[in-house]
Amino acid sequence: MIQKKLCADSRYNKYDADFDGTVDDEEIDNAQEMLELELREEKADAHRRMAWVAMISMILFTVALFLPMVSETRVAALADLLGLFYIAQAGIVGAYMGVTAWMSKTQSSSPTSPSLPPIRRPASNT
Repeated sequence: MIQKKLCADSRYNKYDADFDGTVDDEEIDNAQEMLELELREEKADAHRRMAWVAMISMILFTVALFLPMVSETRVAALADLLGLFYIAQAGIVGAYMGVTAWMSKTQSSSPTSPSLPPIRRPASNT
């Protein structure tokens, strides 16, 4: 295992999990895994927000069509566009739900990844 000695103000100090002043390959690998997990979580959050916005926009648009301010002739004129809007929004929601279900099924059937070792904190001098 290769050890990397750090300066006191090194930008890599945050990867020193055991606070021994050196960053070894295992600590760098753990940091990379954590970064990948964080990025996957951010991506999942963005997809979840997109599905919620699509669902809420369909509901609000439907409610707006039934308001007395919108005439029947206007709704009839926009009928083709409204159909495309609903199909597109429902496709986003359906794709999100389908992919989420598929991913949870594949993750539950695959072996779990090895857990990360616990982070050791330096002893306090109090």
